[in-house]
Amino acid sequence: MARIVSKEELAGAERFGNFVKIDSETIVKSGQSDHLAEAETMKFIAARTTIPVPKMYDTYTDEGESGLVCIVMEFIPGENLSVAWDAYSDAEKESVIQQLRGYVGQLREIKGDFIGSVDGSWCNDHYFDNDRGGYEPFVYEVELNQGIVKALKTMQPYDWVNFTCDIIPEVMTGRGAVMTHSDFDPRNILLSGCYPEYWEYYKAMRWPGWETEWVRDRALENILKPYRKELSVVWNTVEIIW
Repeated sequence: MARIVSKEELAGAERFGNFVKIDSETIVKSGQSDHLAEAETMKFIAARTTIPVPKMYDTYTDEGESGLVCIVMEFIPGENLSVAWDAYSDAEKESVIQQLRGYVGQLREIKGDFIGSVDGSWCNDHYFDNDRGGYEPFVYEVELNQGIVKALKTMQPYDWVNFTCDIIPEVMTGRGAVMTHSDFDPRNILLSGCYPEYWEYYKAMRWPGWETEWVRDRALENILKPYRKELSVVWNTVEIIW
């Protein structure tokens, strides 16, 4: 069902971040062109899994001054998991873990024949923020590694970075491309595209909330398969990019 949101609706709506709540059932998310890939991903997942994602009502580019991409979608009420987790009983936590593990299992069943966003657009990841749109979908894992190395050396052209870059092709190899969330944190659920098997675990452990019950309970490791070897390499690249 097409749904163009009027200026009047936007003006009177409740805002939180880059979201605008139009009514009890509708929100609008606005952003740059890469948000189109997000909308396509949610449609893709809704059609191929039982994972609950918001219904997409419309996606369009604002032809006014902003030129932003607008995603009109279903508003789903609920409590953020990062808030709710600490108050859960052990039985409730286990129930959540089992449910999330099931969802991740469905994602892992979706294999990719390239590494990138679902719609075939560029690799939208913080590694490539130095040239957004400049890193095309990669066919092979070796191409992804070359892209990461290029990004690292561009951000920090120092000798110590070269040593870190030498490790990447030796360790980050032999993993198939699977559907990946790319920000598996209790504060949000957003789907991304197909990336190597280790990508989900590394992104979730890049900056975890170390003092949270989520981390203390080792919830993530009960949901995702740990890839500690790859994670150890990624932790060395964090200082280069960020």
